[in-house]
Amino acid sequence: MTIISIEGASAVGKTATSSALATVNKAFHIPEVASWWEKPEHEYPEWFFERQLDRWNIAIEKETDTEVIIDIDLFQPFWYNWSFDFTLFDGQSLAFVERFYRPLISQKKLGFPDTYFVLYTNEHILRQRKASDSTRLRRGFEMNLQFIEPQMRYFKALNEFCPGLVCFIESVDIEHNIEKIRSELRHSTSTHRYSIELFDFMINWLSTHQANKGE
Repeated sequence: MTIISIEGASAVGKTATSSALATVNKAFHIPEVASWWEKPEHEYPEWFFERQLDRWNIAIEKETDTEVIIDIDLFQPFWYNWSFDFTLFDGQSLAFVERFYRPLISQKKLGFPDTYFVLYTNEHILRQRKASDSTRLRRGFEMNLQFIEPQMRYFKALNEFCPGLVCFIESVDIEHNIEKIRSELRHSTSTHRYSIELFDFMINWLSTHQANKGE
């Protein structure tokens, strides 16, 4: 079967698209960490990383029977922290995140999705969608607007290194998103799933590019 991941800015439609696509395709939807796990009272630095591993294990288990849709990238700690110059979460460095992930990739305990679908639209539409959605507070909305451009550069770089890994979709509405994703699913491939070369490229690219300078 196939494991895909849907990414994009806050209010772009990740969760709604993921959930609706799962219904249409009779797939298994794995939501973001906050939807399934409550942070412990004394949260330790690796707690969030461990939940990404949990989500991957669930994906592998469910993949034997159906397509799996992961809402938000399992490797988010890399590009998200990078987007804010590694100043968040007590300053978790790239090396710190890498030390947790590398053994898991090497031992094939955690891998890349077959395809990333990155949804995008302009800031005006994002603000409109946020204002019209009374079901979610989106407390980090303003801050998360800052990662949109760095995130796009990051995923474009990954796709240049591994053509076909990432598909960019303008988020017009949920029906449009689903139609575009379904049309691209036949091209998904798992040949890069545990690629240490892809992981190394990701680390090297993040370490040699600055999020806020467009380099």
